[in-house]
Amino acid sequence: MAEKKKVLVPVDLEHKSTWAKALPAGVGQAKILKGEVWLMTVVPHIVSGIDWRYAIRGEEHGSIEFDIKDLVKQAEARMQELAKELVPKELFGGIIAAHGTIYEKIVDAANEIDAEIIVMAAHRPSLKDYLLGPNTARVARHARCSVQIVRD
Repeated sequence: MAEKKKVLVPVDLEHKSTWAKALPAGVGQAKILKGEVWLMTVVPHIVSGIDWRYAIRGEEHGSIEFDIKDLVKQAEARMQELAKELVPKELFGGIIAAHGTIYEKIVDAANEIDAEIIVMAAHRPSLKDYLLGPNTARVARHARCSVQIVRD
C-alpha cells in the first residue's frame, strides 16, 4: 500500500485566526489527496517583552520559570487537543511541535515528513509585511512542496 500523502498545517497557538480557516482547508486537502493532516506549531525564539508561555498555556499570564523544552511539550499538548477537536481520526497523521525560527522550522518539517502541501493562514498584508517578509511568504518561497495560503 502506498504511503499516504501528507498535508502540513502550521498554526500559531496565540492566534485562532491561524487555524480557523486553514485547518478546515487542510482537512479538505487531505480528503482530496486521500492523505493525512499533520498539525504543527513553532515556539519562536522568545524576544524580550514577548512571552509565548501565555499563549501556549492558554493563559494571560506566564511564569518565568519555564524552560523551552517544557514550553514545547505544553504546545504539543495543546496541539493534541486541537487535533482531537478539529481533525477527523481517520485523517490525523501527527503533531509536530518545534522551537526556533518559524518559517525555517515549517520548511524543515515539510521536508522531513515529505509533505505534499503546506496549508497555512495569512493575514491581510500591511506595509510592514511587504518590507519585512512574513513567515507565510518565506514558507511559500522556500518550501519544496506546494503551499496553499488561506486568508482570514
